[in-house]
Amino acid sequence: MLSAGRTLFVRALSGAVLLAHATLLHAGAFEVGWPSARSMGVGGACVSVADPSSLACNPAAIALLPKKKNAAVGVMAGAFNQSLYQGLPPGAGTGTAAEQKTPMSLVPHVYATLPFLKTMVSGTGIYTPFREQTEWSQPDAFSGRFLATKSKVDTLDLTQAFAKALGTSASLGVGLTYRSSSLSSARRLAADFSGTQREIADVSFDTDTVRSFGWTLGLFLRPSARFSFGLAHHSAISTSYQGVAKMTQVSTGDAQLDTLIAASFPFGQALPIATKFRFPSQSSGGITWAPSKPWMFVLETSRTAWSGTNPVTYTVPNAHVLDTTYDLGFRDAWTYRTGARFRFPTGPQLRLGYALEKSPQKDANVGPFYPDADRTTVTAGFGLDWLDLAVGWSTYKQRIITTSAQQFNGNWRANAWTAMLTITK
Repeated sequence: MLSAGRTLFVRALSGAVLLAHATLLHAGAFEVGWPSARSMGVGGACVSVADPSSLACNPAAIALLPKKKNAAVGVMAGAFNQSLYQGLPPGAGTGTAAEQKTPMSLVPHVYATLPFLKTMVSGTGIYTPFREQTEWSQPDAFSGRFLATKSKVDTLDLTQAFAKALGTSASLGVGLTYRSSSLSSARRLAADFSGTQREIADVSFDTDTVRSFGWTLGLFLRPSARFSFGLAHHSAISTSYQGVAKMTQVSTGDAQLDTLIAASFPFGQALPIATKFRFPSQSSGGITWAPSKPWMFVLETSRTAWSGTNPVTYTVPNAHVLDTTYDLGFRDAWTYRTGARFRFPTGPQLRLGYALEKSPQKDANVGPFYPDADRTTVTAGFGLDWLDLAVGWSTYKQRIITTSAQQFNGNWRANAWTAMLTITK
């Protein structure tokens, strides 16, 4: 049991992390979020571990929790340490360099489980499964500004799950996910005047926050105290968006030309847009082995069906000159996670983990809108019965692109840090 002071702290943190979502600044590519500090400490493996945050990974696991009534709340902070681009020929970026802004992200998570009927457990979770933001410093001088100066995908999932124990060594789980998401991006626009391309506008695209639904299924097996196995599948979620595009005029330095341009384009107007996005399905499997009471080892793999994700196309019916398409060209990708936990006789735990997340992005589609690469993350964590802390360092594999479909070749490299806290009652 938590003390009164700790209970008050948990409640205060719960409110804080929920409010934080309104002002999130996300860093990184399409990263799959860590469900909790406890799982992050072992590389993010959670499919074969019974924990309140397991409902984000495998809803079946909550049926075999030692204590059926639980609450967990926490927050993750993270940012790029650096994200650099160096242009290579041929193309617009030749001989130039740029870097991304590195704002810190704050990503909340909240979980609660309760007994339901005699052999079932109900679980509710609020967490961020996907997050993406790319924003280039000094956009006025960025050589890729006519492709993109920034992009962002925000998601927040509310999952309601039910799990049924099948005896003492197996369980099945099912969940319904209610996802809130939005897309945004920006780029510069050029127009031809007497055979000369002139930069005339900054164009931003912002969708409304839209709700959509998905589902998840899970199987959890614990044939003995030493072994547990988990399988889970999360469905794809397709979402259609409405929103607005806005044009902000960029001066050409020629007052007469600027006057002509101002009269020719719908600057300052909220122009309706439409787009859609299909978040991928994901299938995962894992195993946990505890050869002795102090030691536990976990191994997990996931396959994310990114190949089903469509290009991001902003359609502007009232100004088709602004129509913009980003061909992501994704392929399915694998993620591998492993970790170890050591429990001291007095109760505290130390954790170490490693994750390899393969990028779904092909060389030809790497660009300013979305630059990604294979990512390796080393994690470490510390835990008590009520408090878990974890830190991680991610290194993105260097990508040297000479076959860009957008004629924006270059050398891309990045690394990032993450820290996470979870309180469990």
